[in-house]
Parts: sequence; structure tokens; C-alpha cells
Amino acid sequence: MKRMMNICLHYSDLDRYESREDLRRYYRSFGLDGLELLDSGTKDEKGLIAPEDVVGFHLRFFPCWYCLWSGDIPSVMEEFGSWEEVEKQFGGRDREAILRGFRENLEFARKFRPEYVVFHVSDDLLVEVVSRKHRYTDEEVADAAADLLNSLFTEDEGFELLLENLWWPGLTMTRPEITYRLLEKVKYPRTGIMLDTGHLMHTNTSLRTQEEAAAYIREVLSRYEDRSIIRGMHFHQTLSGAFVEKQKKHPPKLTGTYFEKSCALAGYLLQVDSHHPFTGPAAEELIRWIDPEYLVYELLTTDRAEHESFMKEILAAR
Repeated sequence: MKRMMNICLHYSDLDRYESREDLRRYYRSFGLDGLELLDSGTKDEKGLIAPEDVVGFHLRFFPCWYCLWSGDIPSVMEEFGSWEEVEKQFGGRDREAILRGFRENLEFARKFRPEYVVFHVSDDLLVEVVSRKHRYTDEEVADAAADLLNSLFTEDEGFELLLENLWWPGLTMTRPEITYRLLEKVKYPRTGIMLDTGHLMHTNTSLRTQEEAAAYIREVLSRYEDRSIIRGMHFHQTLSGAFVEKQKKHPPKLTGTYFEKSCALAGYLLQVDSHHPFTGPAAEELIRWIDPEYLVYELLTTDRAEHESFMKEILAAR
């Protein structure tokens, strides 16, 4: 099992380290094997990220893309407000724009020679994020994601393609039939699952403790005949069920431009999915039970000191 930490090509992460050697010493001090890298468009001016440090690469993520992909123009306009905004988000007005964005992202990923890449199988319109009343089904989003991936990958690239679950329509992991359907439809020869523990917790708003969360994850995964499809885990937790239930009764009003509505939801999403350390005996037993090839401590932190504190909390609990 390779253990990693996540890092984003963004100033908020990059400014924490003085040099490539500083970053390498940092992650190795926690017994980690490397990094899972997410590209957000910031240039790595200090040359912090070397290919030998990168084990995995997280592909870009469009929160809402299915309406454009499927030609549901009324929903496109409801979500983005104008074709100008669509072009701003996707670089175009059609499927080819979505594919072009992913192809550019993949071209960048290849420079790091990752062992795996991660792709989110999910879709949700802004108005549905809080209400959790969705117009698209798991089947629709999963099938469209398979079509998209089959357009992107026509041969073995030398890395694994790992599909990540969210709590929005698509791959949630709560329905094995959808998971197996997706794996069957994606033609890439080395496709598996990147299980995100926090995202799976969000499918059950009754959870209140880490022990309850670990038991719930185990119960969901027990529905699968073959857990070897889970090649990696994004390991973190957020016990936000009470907050989610309260917000559903009094959802924030989304008005203005797409950018303004997105900003209004940003604080909500950080509270729902804050990516805190998942620790304790039940969490460690979960790791042993699933036994993934890749384990990523995927944390959201404000600075290096907070990240170091979280990592020490994880180490103390092992």
C-alpha cells in the first residue's frame, strides 16, 4: 500500500513550501510515499513538484456538465445564465469543448508519469446542491461519463483510471449495480474505483460519530461481491449530517450570476465536505479490511501548520 497526501497546484498550497527538497522532506516526515496532484492552473514557479514525487493525478472536475453534454439547453441556461458563461467555464458550447478541456488536462498529467489518474463521476446543478432534489439519474450521469471517458481513452496509457464517488447523481457507491454498470461500460483496460470515504458519509445524514461512519462504509461495501475493484481511497471525514438536514429546511437563496451563486454555495460546501482526519480504531480497521493499493490522506487545510497538526493526529491514531 502506498500512502500519500494531496496537493493542489494553487498558491494556497504551493506557498507553504520553500523548495522541492522542503516539500519532499515534509511528506516523508510522515512516512508518506508521495503526492496526489490536482492541477488548478497555477504555475509551479518554484519547481516544487517533480515527477518522482507524484504517484497519482486528480483530473479536473466540472460540477455541472451533463446538461451541456446531453443537449439539455434549458438546464444549461438555468445553470449558467448565458452562452458567454458557458464558454467561460468550458471553453466552448458543445461536447467537444468538454473533451478538449480534459484532453489538455491529461496532456499535463502525462508529464508527471502518474501511476493512476482520478475522475469524478458526478453531476449537480447549483440549485440542487442544497435541496438534494435532482433532475438527472445515476444511470444517466454514469452512462454519459462512460461515453466521455471512452472518447478520451482509446488505448492503455500506462496508468490506472480510478473513478471517484460523490454524493450527487452518478457514482455514489451506494448502488453496486451502478458501480458495476460503469466499470463494464468504460473500455479502458485498467479501470477501478477511488473510494472517497467522506463523500460516502454524505449519503447518510444520520451519521454523528466516526465510529458510525466507519460502520456505515463497511455496511455499504459489504453489498459488493468483489471489493478488489477499490484500488484507492481518499481517506477523510466530515460528519455534517445535522448541518445538511437543517440547511435543507432553510436553503440559501441563489441569485445573480453563475459566479455569484457559486460563491454563495462555497461556504456551504466547505461545511458539508471539510475533509478532516478520519481516525480511530474503526477507521484503521477499515483501511486493513479494504486494503487499497493507494491511500491518500485528502485534507483541506488553511496553512502548513494546520496540515501538520492533522497529519500528526492521523499518525497518533495509527
